[in-house]
Amino acid sequence: MSAQEEFDKIYITSSEICHTLGISRTTVVHGRRRGMLPDPIQVNGTGLLIWKRDTIKPYLDAWVISLQSRRGELVS
Repeated sequence: MSAQEEFDKIYITSSEICHTLGISRTTVVHGRRRGMLPDPIQVNGTGLLIWKRDTIKPYLDAWVISLQSRRGELVS
């Protein structure tokens, strides 16, 4: 396994969250401030935010349900 593959397996970036959830980076920042995400690992001087996948997964799962509800995508 390459170093990149290992990184991708363990960590998730804010960019990947944006792409996966269909939201903007601003939404991630606001969600983080509102406590919808745990504190990230911040890469000094770059503005890059990363999280451990296993730590953030429950938060993202809950956020997906919230987004689906707001978008009218939940099926009863």
